[in-house]
Amino acid sequence: MAIFNTDLEALIFFIIISVSFFLLNKLISILLYQSKKLSIKPKNIIRFVTRLIFIIIIVYVLIEGFPSFKNLDPKYTAILTGSISTALAFVSSEFFSNFMSGILLFMIDPFDIGDVVKIKGYKGVVMTISLTRVVLETFDRVKVDFANKELIFTNIQNYTVKFKDKTSFYHFKKLVLTHQYKGNAHLDHYLFEDKKQLNNELKVFYEVVKKEDRKQIHAYTFNMRYLYKRLRIRIDQTDKICVKFKEKFGFKPRFHLIDYSGGGVVIKFRILTLNAKTLMEFQPEFTKELYNTFIN
Repeated sequence: MAIFNTDLEALIFFIIISVSFFLLNKLISILLYQSKKLSIKPKNIIRFVTRLIFIIIIVYVLIEGFPSFKNLDPKYTAILTGSISTALAFVSSEFFSNFMSGILLFMIDPFDIGDVVKIKGYKGVVMTISLTRVVLETFDRVKVDFANKELIFTNIQNYTVKFKDKTSFYHFKKLVLTHQYKGNAHLDHYLFEDKKQLNNELKVFYEVVKKEDRKQIHAYTFNMRYLYKRLRIRIDQTDKICVKFKEKFGFKPRFHLIDYSGGGVVIKFRILTLNAKTLMEFQPEFTKELYNTFIN
């Protein structure tokens, strides 16, 4: 005898139970993710056991709850039970979760292969995008592998600027410049920012982009903290380093003071370049020379 009197009643309860288990499974996953006491192995065991229990209960309700199943040939019932179990196991699997997240990522399109991005504190170039995983190569030449489901609710910063075919210089300038470049704050003059010179350099850079029919450029930013001690000397040295790397990046790196903190200031750097490989090759060298100003 079936658990429920009619198929409609069984269907309603089946949907309620399935949704409840789905939400409960999500809650358990969140709690496990936030737990600092458990290692990866016991977390995976808990996930596996809970999902297995959910699958067994759902299959039991599906087979024993619907009156119409009682009229089926036992052979077909066994085949149907096996098929449902396999399907539910697949839906509950890590692969399926990453697969669906991958489809969602393709729809959202937060980045493309070759883009320079920041994901979970890692900065680098997107090397591979699949339906289940994303591979990022950092500036230290380390490849970091992310499961797609990790990225759905992750804040991703994309340093690659894309524009349309007929982008005017005004629009181009608006896209590539940060808010620090706009306005007439005295900090612009303090940090050697000549607006006329910047505008002229941007025009040259813009013409190169148009001539080579580029659809994107990379506008990479990072912050460094400078101590007040010998600050003016270090700023002079920093400007010289930026001039030196102009030829390597194709555009002189810019820097601005963005914050004051205890005992020093925070300076933001922006590197504009046409090629992600150029950024990967010279950014570590550029950063190293900046750090050397603190030593010398």
